[in-house]
Amino acid sequence: MPSGGSSALLSRLTPLLPSILQQPVRPLTYYGLQKGKRKSVKAVVKRFLRLHNGLWVRRKSGYKKKLWKKSTAQKKCLREFVLCDRTQCKHLDKTTTSFWKRRN
Repeated sequence: MPSGGSSALLSRLTPLLPSILQQPVRPLTYYGLQKGKRKSVKAVVKRFLRLHNGLWVRRKSGYKKKLWKKSTAQKKCLREFVLCDRTQCKHLDKTTTSFWKRRN
């Protein structure tokens, strides 16, 4: 079988198997271009808050979405904060620099 035929077959099967062929994307920068230092993920810094005991806090999902169709009780419930579990906290610690882990 010629090599051109196998590449055509692979190009046809690629959309069908995205999880196998595509690598996961992590926006973590290990070496910045300016100073060569590790950089924090901006989405983590915007969405989460780190407490001094090492736990991370976030809002419930959907607390800004379609508020006109939600009841007052549901809106109140969505405004609450949620603590992240141990594996999530560990992952968030890896995606931020020491600046976000210190007391201020």
